[in-house]
Amino acid sequence: MSMEEKELDHKISEESMDNSWKDEAIVIVFSFPIVMNFLAPIFSEVTLTQAWENLAKAPEWYTTIVGILVLVIFGLKAVVYKVADKLLDTPKKCNCKK
Repeated sequence: MSMEEKELDHKISEESMDNSWKDEAIVIVFSFPIVMNFLAPIFSEVTLTQAWENLAKAPEWYTTIVGILVLVIFGLKAVVYKVADKLLDTPKKCNCKK
C-alpha cells in the first residue's frame, strides 16, 4: 500500500468519525422519551404498566423513526430500503433484456 493510499484511507476514516457524533446525537434525541418514560416509575407514582401504555400512545411517525434507527444501528439498511420502497410505492427497476 502506497503512502498516498494510506493517507486517503486515513482521511476517509476521519470523515467517518465526524459523522459518527451526528448519528449518536440523533439516537440520543429519539431515545430520550423512551428512557424517561421507563425511569418515571422509579421516581414517581407511575407504574410500569402505565409506562408501557404511554409508550403505546406515541405517534406513528415517532415509532417508525425509532424502528428505522434500530434497523440501521444493527446494520439492516437493506431492510429499511425495502420497507421504504413498499411504503412509498417506488417503481421497480426492470433489468429486462431487449
